[in-house]
Amino acid sequence: MLVNSIIFWIFFAVFLLPYFTLMRGSNKIQNLWLLAASYVFYGYADWRMALLLLAATIIFYSLSLTLPHREGTSKTISESRRKALVTLGVILGAGMLLYFKYLNFFIEQFAALFGLFGLRTNFSSFNIIVPIGISFFTFKLIAYIVEVYKGNMEPCRDFVTFASYIAFFPTIMSGPIDSPKLLIPQMAKARSWNNNQVVEGMIRVLWGMFMKMCIADKVSPYTDAVFNNYDHHSGLTIAVAAVMYTFQIYTDFSGYSEMAIGTSQIMGFRVTENFMRPYFSQNVGDFWRRWHASLMNWFRDYIYFPLGGSRCSKARMYWNTMVVFMVSGLWHGANWTFIFWGAYHGILVCLYKLTRSVMSKSVMCKDKSVKATLEQPHNNITHYSLHLTLRKYINIVIVFALVTIGWMVFRCNSIGQFFGMLGALTAPGHFFASWALTAVLPIGILMLKELKDEEGWNIHLLHSKNWVVKAISVALLIIFIVYMGELEGAKFIYFQF
Repeated sequence: MLVNSIIFWIFFAVFLLPYFTLMRGSNKIQNLWLLAASYVFYGYADWRMALLLLAATIIFYSLSLTLPHREGTSKTISESRRKALVTLGVILGAGMLLYFKYLNFFIEQFAALFGLFGLRTNFSSFNIIVPIGISFFTFKLIAYIVEVYKGNMEPCRDFVTFASYIAFFPTIMSGPIDSPKLLIPQMAKARSWNNNQVVEGMIRVLWGMFMKMCIADKVSPYTDAVFNNYDHHSGLTIAVAAVMYTFQIYTDFSGYSEMAIGTSQIMGFRVTENFMRPYFSQNVGDFWRRWHASLMNWFRDYIYFPLGGSRCSKARMYWNTMVVFMVSGLWHGANWTFIFWGAYHGILVCLYKLTRSVMSKSVMCKDKSVKATLEQPHNNITHYSLHLTLRKYINIVIVFALVTIGWMVFRCNSIGQFFGMLGALTAPGHFFASWALTAVLPIGILMLKELKDEEGWNIHLLHSKNWVVKAISVALLIIFIVYMGELEGAKFIYFQF
């Protein structure tokens, strides 16, 4: 059941009607209805997936209750047992991912490794159905058990509330990966209809639909044609496809996040923001604070910090960074291209950290000259301001180019294809198909909005306080989606992860 399909919005309307009428005032009944709707939504593709989700939820719920949350109580158990229980939870969560997503990959790699030495094996892959969204709900399960173990939150004793948090249908497919400390307390209160929240949520849903249907789905046929048959395309068309895919994956995933956040807001929930205009980042570190923020926060809290974070030797800090990005690459899928992509970004972030420490010393030396410049007449100040603005956007272009190279390997079917496409970029060729121009206008609209938000310009259309301006903007956006959008309900890229 795709969020950009008619059937979803029928389902959502049926869900909302009793949710805000018959059930208002009772969070327990609302949560029960939310849980039932979430399992219908999740099991729509395959009911067996819902059984796995339920089993995992019961196991982690039971485990959390065995972890005492306050010292000195009668239920206190030894620290060694607590560690064993939380370790068991982490292993179970990671084990589900390893089995469903990576078992066949590891089998194939071991068989290939033995084959290099002329050894034949009887290894054979299994016919495993990968549950949709398993990468997202397992991370929520792990985060919950760890937070309870650390004493950062009380264990949720209401099974319906806990199960509703894990199966929360707006975010279970592709995130955001909400912290249990953020969402579970919200479920302890009854939700009521709020006009401002509903209108704001609907605007976010509409913007998400524009990003998905008018950009991502419009660009997809061209990028698929080039990446799936790159040896029949010139370097120029490959370069265009790489840039187009950079916008495709952003608008596809950010578009889904906007719709998930918007539907949650309509329901009365505040969930984690996932994207903060990442293509305006001035360095790769800033990019990963803006891109898929909920995932990077998870890696920071449950991998980077436990490994020592940056409070250790520099060599260890770089190692910790590489581990996070290698795991991030593997998290996206069982393919060497994802691992290579993770390593690529890990190296970029390590280089950024290295150069930042070196440049911070030189910046200190420039403080006096900057102060002297600011004390000069107005023309010098204007010149200095223009210099900073120019340097800012040069950095943005450089980071965008580096990220685009990364998205190339992310999209490629193999490492060999990636290097083949890189080689073809230097060859002359013909311009891309004329139909691809239909993506230029919506991408331009997107980047103008991103630039307005990034620079804080006081220009408001969808969020204007003038209801006439807001109504016209919403109407134009709807017309644009209907007229230029792909209305077939294409799948979201991140559903596969």
